Amino acid sequence: MKILVTGISSLPGYKTVLEGIKRGHEVIGVYHERVPSLKVRVLGLDLTKRIQTHDAVMKERPDAIIHIAGMGNVDGCEQERGKCYALNYLTTLNLTKIASALGIYMIYLSTDYVFDGQKGNYGEDETPNPINYYGLTKLLGESVVKSLSNYAIVRTSTIYGIGMGRPNFAMFLLEKLGKGEEVRAVSDQFTSPTNATLLARALIEVAEKRLVGTFHVAGERLSRYEFAVRLSRKLGFDEKLIKESYAKEMKWKAKRPLDSSLNFSHTKEFIDTDFYSTENSLETLKKEYEASTKR
Repeated sequence: MKILVTGISSLPGYKTVLEGIKRGHEVIGVYHERVPSLKVRVLGLDLTKRIQTHDAVMKERPDAIIHIAGMGNVDGCEQERGKCYALNYLTTLNLTKIASALGIYMIYLSTDYVFDGQKGNYGEDETPNPINYYGLTKLLGESVVKSLSNYAIVRTSTIYGIGMGRPNFAMFLLEKLGKGEEVRAVSDQFTSPTNATLLARALIEVAEKRLVGTFHVAGERLSRYEFAVRLSRKLGFDEKLIKESYAKEMKWKAKRPLDSSLNFSHTKEFIDTDFYSTENSLETLKKEYEASTKR
């Protein structure tokens, strides 16, 4: 299968390219500013430019598009709304139009932040209600992707792992705990921390099976504090270094849902990859961390 992956400079984009190669697919990577070191053909594109995007995809004619590119800095999205709208919505709109015209199957990576966090354990068919601008733009992306006949919306949460992209909480913990330094972690906000390698594996599986609809590929419900404790135990760090903090103490620019955890019971019926088990996710992280420290 020929797969075009956008956002390959991000952690999930980078991992998805690696997984696609591993499973024998022809992968074309799309980047905007930073060129990652990957053994695939890459295209430098500004996906907010409709004609440029149309011409590039028309030339490549992929069997599937996995659209990961976007602006994921929640506070940054709140402060730079025009940029956030362009990167999260216009890019999706442009890709959806060309996918529709050429009959290309499209996967759109979305987020738990489309929900307001009032209840948690959100199912795939529950009504979104974002409380920050980031979540709103991702929901707008979902709405346009649903105009396609062949699409999958894959919502995920708190992506972590080792590789490309901006800093993530697991990498922060590995660095701090590895040095024996104290860390503070919020105990009253809940998400579904998701291992990037397993997310990538699931995304490629979705593409191979050409699943249609909305799916939740995410980990178990945990606070950052609970996640930090589980990680420290798994990797043999001193969990006494982890101190509780609370959401009200955080100086966030954008509102965060207090419990945006995702229910993945429906998705598990269609995907073989174990993306949901915290034990499996942390074991995967441990192996990658140990491999990276031996280089």
